[in-house]
Amino acid sequence: MPLLTCYHMRAMNITAIAKNFVNLLYPLHCAGCKKPLDPLSDSGVCTSCEAKIRSNPEPYCIKCGRAMPIPGDTCDECKKTRLYFSAARSACLYEGVLKELIHHFKYRGKIALSKIFSRRMADFLRSNAYIIDGIDLVTPVPMRKAQVMDRDFNHANVLAANIAKASGIRFADTLEKHRATRRQNELSREERLSNLTGAFMVKRGVLLSGLRLLLVDDVMTTGSTCSVCAKALLDAGCAEVRCLTLARGL
Repeated sequence: MPLLTCYHMRAMNITAIAKNFVNLLYPLHCAGCKKPLDPLSDSGVCTSCEAKIRSNPEPYCIKCGRAMPIPGDTCDECKKTRLYFSAARSACLYEGVLKELIHHFKYRGKIALSKIFSRRMADFLRSNAYIIDGIDLVTPVPMRKAQVMDRDFNHANVLAANIAKASGIRFADTLEKHRATRRQNELSREERLSNLTGAFMVKRGVLLSGLRLLLVDDVMTTGSTCSVCAKALLDAGCAEVRCLTLARGL
């Protein structure tokens, strides 16, 4: 057996032993149903809960990606609202177990869940390759620095970096959120738009002229956050902004 292969197998065995030892002291449990997980699990969720995550069903609104009854149509909300991204798509539906898992991911530091989330998003892109066709850069929706320090990470940044790696497209953290806003899920559609106006800007020194960007976030409901971010990117010279989120609010 080649020496390099032996070395890798030995390293994998050591890692497995270490995981088993740690999980004997601190047993792993599914973030969804709380059932015990295999000591070697690195996803944070059991196969039963993962199977309950529902994909966003086709056909989609050609603008915002909302599930529609007729292919090639635009939803009523997009017909009456200006959205600055050219198109948005979401891999799954924001409901049930996925809604709970996203809460654990964002607010309880369950970063391991990003592996399942990123895989679902990457699988969606493989089936809908037009979303990243011609894209030059993958970038996340930003959080305020105080929020990042409080949570220790930006959830959208983690997802965007994983999507960039899976798709072979360059990743860059291009935006910053420079003022506090109210939580979007507390507001109406009209309030969401005014709440975010002017909240995002492109980081100093970032050059985006002529580039096509894929903007990544965890959940889209009205599209207000992605739209305001897209406007900031377009104002900085981007040629186009498309959006991808893990989940779509019903």
